[in-house]
Amino acid sequence: MKKIASILLKKPLYLGLGTFILNLFMSMTPVILMYFKHFQEHQALAEISPQTLESFLQAQYNIVIYTLLYALVIAIIVSSAITLLAHYLKKSYLDIELLSHFDGLTGLYNRLMFVSMFEKEVNKIARTNNKLFLIILDIDDFKPINDNFGHLVGDEAIKYTARTLQSISRSSDTIARFGGDEFVISIVDQDPNAAAGIITRILDQFNSASINIVPNQELQINLSIGYTAYKPEDDFKSMLYRADQALYISKEAGKNTATFLA
Repeated sequence: MKKIASILLKKPLYLGLGTFILNLFMSMTPVILMYFKHFQEHQALAEISPQTLESFLQAQYNIVIYTLLYALVIAIIVSSAITLLAHYLKKSYLDIELLSHFDGLTGLYNRLMFVSMFEKEVNKIARTNNKLFLIILDIDDFKPINDNFGHLVGDEAIKYTARTLQSISRSSDTIARFGGDEFVISIVDQDPNAAAGIITRILDQFNSASINIVPNQELQINLSIGYTAYKPEDDFKSMLYRADQALYISKEAGKNTATFLA
């Protein structure tokens, strides 16, 4: 039922058409049934007075026609009003749906959506020959960036990181902003070195680029990365724990590096 309601709300024309048909059916059916019922009840009048029956039936017919026309007009008005209302509600519905799946600042998947998608990959991976990797990364010294340059620059650093990760990753990879300056990437591939290759490209890209924060001043963004690979006994929480431990090791090792924990 929820799926049907979602489709109808996303397609206001379908909702309006359905309302029109339902309204017309509910309005016309009793009128038509009553007409035929009266017709059968007064057939006996034909033997007594054919002219009386004919006059009566003509009056009944006129009443039915006018009633049906009235029902048609009402159905058009009601369905049109509902279609317009649904059209205005559609935008609000899509905005809410967007917010429930995506991060407002970066446009990436949010934490809730990523976890849902990753858990589905975990359930599928046992039936395939693919490897599943979980990568977690964050921006080095992000707090000093906010403290020294302000939160607007901090937001730009987060958006720059998101754009760069998207440009480096493949269409089959799933990227999300996990919270604050943390990002996660899910990689499914038959190549056991797929994650290492992407991480190398990420580090190289960030080490060779910077963002302009004020005229003639640039800010270098560096990342610390931790990652792990799926094992048969794993679920999302166990993989996240290992990847997070690997990230901590990268931080302790001096930052701007990646660590793998099996």
